[in-house]
Amino acid sequence: MYCLVWKYNVSSNQAKFEEEYGRNGSWFKFFETSEDYLGSELMKSADGKSYILIDKWMAKADYQDFIDENKAQYDELSEKCKALYDSEEDLGEHDLLQ
Repeated sequence: MYCLVWKYNVSSNQAKFEEEYGRNGSWFKFFETSEDYLGSELMKSADGKSYILIDKWMAKADYQDFIDENKAQYDELSEKCKALYDSEEDLGEHDLLQ
């Protein structure tokens, strides 16, 4: 399993951020059109100011193919959601060990 890990700092709009990035949010609905998408996990820090998001895919190639085929929609959704967080940090790509 291939995982992408992101960190978001959110000082306001937390409810809207959680709605868009959580289960059944815009990102989930966008990604779930791919049979290779395995879901996402959204975690909130104890102090409530940051989030970790893990997107899970069958393989890196599956994720990349999906993004390549849906680039315009991905970019549009990214632009729409930028107002919901103060910063976004890519924490890397990981393979889940079995």
